[in-house]
Amino acid sequence: MVRRAEDRIGCQIFDRSTIPFTLTEEGKFYISNVEKLRKVENDLYAYFDDRRQLKTGRLTLASSTFYCSYYLTRIANAFKKKYPGIHFDIMEGDGAYLKQWLLDGRIDFLFGAIPLEGRDMRHRFFAFEDLVLAVPASFDVNRKLTHYQLSYDCIRTGAFLQDEYPAVPLWELSDSPFVTLTREGSELYRRSYSICRNAGFTPKVELYLSQIMTAYYVVAAGVGAAFVRSSLLNMVPENKDVIFYKVGDPLTRRPINLVYNGNRYINHAMQAFLNFIDALPAPYRV
Repeated sequence: MVRRAEDRIGCQIFDRSTIPFTLTEEGKFYISNVEKLRKVENDLYAYFDDRRQLKTGRLTLASSTFYCSYYLTRIANAFKKKYPGIHFDIMEGDGAYLKQWLLDGRIDFLFGAIPLEGRDMRHRFFAFEDLVLAVPASFDVNRKLTHYQLSYDCIRTGAFLQDEYPAVPLWELSDSPFVTLTREGSELYRRSYSICRNAGFTPKVELYLSQIMTAYYVVAAGVGAAFVRSSLLNMVPENKDVIFYKVGDPLTRRPINLVYNGNRYINHAMQAFLNFIDALPAPYRV
């Protein structure tokens, strides 16, 4: 074995004229570097073994500011407790950017209600979310709609979804100003617009915004009505300047999904996260 190595490098590793044999200068250099290579090889296999056992790894998820704040931070903390060696990166962005990041491979998963078409896109269902209509309390139209008004607790507990709570006749707000998310890349904008059109009118949009939380506070300021996520009320205190209504259009319910590119390699950390999401208990989904 030593002779073979000497033939390969063209130098003697051992000085055989001494007893015992001693390393030549070339031999010292050779042995030193062989030990380094062995350490690199051991580290290499240890690295991949750790990844197989989920002792190390990295995941990159992206979503809108709301979902990052409300869902992903809780999910990431729970996942880290189970797999403390896996590092989490969470990126925030708007709809158009999120889609491109997933297609470009910059992120592993996209989380939210953004539909992504294409045969390579895989959607892992997470939960449904429901939209409610938020209206400035200062609007005169509220006076004739008192029978339809919802309390904060009614929305927070999900009780408003029951049949005993009637939906507001939305056309009554056809002359009211609205605020909504920006047109580009916003699924909520298109959905809000369609809900109004289904009620027989085109919304008079007073202001376009980039975040749903901002839209809520703009409603509270009296600028216009807006469709907001019911789960938003779990993040804000009660505000007497906002009145909420149930809307009887099936478009007010939409799925939240974990989306990934099925045309890429699904590493061990990604698969563990998919399994983890499937097993998450109900409290993480509301």
